Amino acid sequence: MADTSNPLHSWFLGPKGENEQLLKELLASALQAHVDWRRSYHPEDPSPIAAGEQRTAAAVRQSAELRTEFEALLQQLRGSVPIFHGRYNGHMVSEQTIAAQAAYFAAMLYNPNNVSREVAPVTTRLEEEVARQLAEMIGYDWASCWGHLTSGGTVANFEALWIARNVLYHPVAARLATRALGTDISVSLPDGTRESLSDLDLWQLLNIRPHASLDLWEKLWLAAPGPIIESTLKAHSLATLGYQDYSRQLAAEFGDELQAGVVLAAGTSHYSWAKIVAALGVGTNQLVFVPVNAECRMDPDALWDEIESLTRKRVPIMACVSTCGTTETGAVDDLRRIVEVRARAEWELGVTFHVHADACYGGYAASLTRKPDGSRHTASEVRKACGGTDWPTDQWVRSISALESVDSVSIDPHKLGYIPYPAGAFLLRDRRGRELVSTDPPYLAVATSSESPDQAVIGRFIFEGSKPGASVAAAWLSHKTIPLNSDGHGRIIASTMKAARELYALLGSFDFAPLRVIRLPEPDLNIVCFLLHHPSLVTLSSLNALNEMIYRELSPDAEMSAPYMITRTKLTSPACDQAIEPLLSLMGENGRAYRAAIAEGLTVLRSTVMNPFSGDANPDHFPGLIDAVRRVAVSFLGDPSDHVAHFARGKT
Repeated sequence: MADTSNPLHSWFLGPKGENEQLLKELLASALQAHVDWRRSYHPEDPSPIAAGEQRTAAAVRQSAELRTEFEALLQQLRGSVPIFHGRYNGHMVSEQTIAAQAAYFAAMLYNPNNVSREVAPVTTRLEEEVARQLAEMIGYDWASCWGHLTSGGTVANFEALWIARNVLYHPVAARLATRALGTDISVSLPDGTRESLSDLDLWQLLNIRPHASLDLWEKLWLAAPGPIIESTLKAHSLATLGYQDYSRQLAAEFGDELQAGVVLAAGTSHYSWAKIVAALGVGTNQLVFVPVNAECRMDPDALWDEIESLTRKRVPIMACVSTCGTTETGAVDDLRRIVEVRARAEWELGVTFHVHADACYGGYAASLTRKPDGSRHTASEVRKACGGTDWPTDQWVRSISALESVDSVSIDPHKLGYIPYPAGAFLLRDRRGRELVSTDPPYLAVATSSESPDQAVIGRFIFEGSKPGASVAAAWLSHKTIPLNSDGHGRIIASTMKAARELYALLGSFDFAPLRVIRLPEPDLNIVCFLLHHPSLVTLSSLNALNEMIYRELSPDAEMSAPYMITRTKLTSPACDQAIEPLLSLMGENGRAYRAAIAEGLTVLRSTVMNPFSGDANPDHFPGLIDAVRRVAVSFLGDPSDHVAHFARGKT
């Protein structure tokens, strides 16, 4: 008889703790193994804790106090958000796999700090394996790329721009260094020609392909003894001089100060990018938002227009950030076209830049494109795995597959990887780029000839000084037991995508009378966005107030009394105008009135369908959620003849 069981049902603890016994066995085994390890380390050494000391009056009293306070903690934790349940469809958090929970607990007992193999010999090795697993999932060549885990997507994105900035300005530092050394080297330009560094002007130096910029780094190390090159490069680098002194030197060398470089990002990009450009000293004014289209994806045509405009003004582009799974709507940018836009800019304008894919949320969807043997699925095969006839689209598959062609990628295992916090990941296609941000800590051992140079002193290449090995172990075991392909992790992603489509369809067929539901485009991943409208809501403020009220009533509170839980976001103008316009057009005369006030943004409700059991745990959850939304909205409107005055009085 064929096995028709769903493997997802054994990969998670379950909404009712159905796999409790398995997790108990794994945790007990981890604790016993750890205790055995302690006892086996120099067993001849006497214990500092004398026999019977645990039974003294003081010890008994302290143990009792610990048990009491621990029980109090357990009671407090019962007030946590029920992210494990099908009634929770709020933020990007859900169940963790049993493998991840057990491995995290096991490694946590050893408390490894993955800053260096010297202090964490096991989990730094596992970290290299996790980075390789993720790299192979998206299509990077492990022989030339590099990666590691971070505390989250913000740090991963920070490192991407940190490296991109240094790679951008490296040819300028190389030009100044070769002049100081009395030598010269050639470099490849975006159009494929080669020129000597000394013959290039500042604009050309700021438009060297990332790979060619790093070729310069290697050539310099061959041109003179290492210590001389290192000290000379540092003396002329932006990282050493800072923006003010760097601009002064360039003014002296080229007769003009350095134009401030910009970072291009979609209007729906994560808010961390504003923090990152501020922290790096790039400046929030230099974060340029590219408009999104009706599907909430970066508009490639608008990107091209922005590149042309910046080129005319001789403004260098530090990086372009594409998003694979926006936090607002889960939209997946058409990454293949974005890469093509860069190629066109190189040939037609002589302009290039670093392309980073912020795949913190959607990166694990690449597992759907991988066969168990590691080869790539066709679009029709991906559709079969997802149970769809016309989705995911060919464009979606091309966009996910295009992750392999960008310069860097950030992915969060603690999101769609179902790994405990904190676990982000950063992947760099050309590992040489990490050398431009390296710092050698004097108290950590350098790699020996028998050690991998990648992980022996990982701390020299990363922003964080301490990082938990427990997160690494969690990701490693989860990936080993639920492989990053369509038969493994892809099943989880497919189940949530399918469930999100079901919720989207139900929203479209449900009777919301006297209100109307306005849906955003069908989800690219598993985030469903919508808003409720009523013809008597004559101002945008009143429309937003209605949807903000629904959000507040269906959000976690101290008692977790909300029957269902969702969240919300706000589409802002002008970056999201192309996405907002189709929504307003569905609201008739009101929509035309709303346009005048669109600067305040449009509140939309957001349901993140991450729970792996959303499609089969309880078929009544989605109708129940929809009904709860309608009930809150109707209660807020009250008497239809009175609700305009209701808003005027400022009730919420």
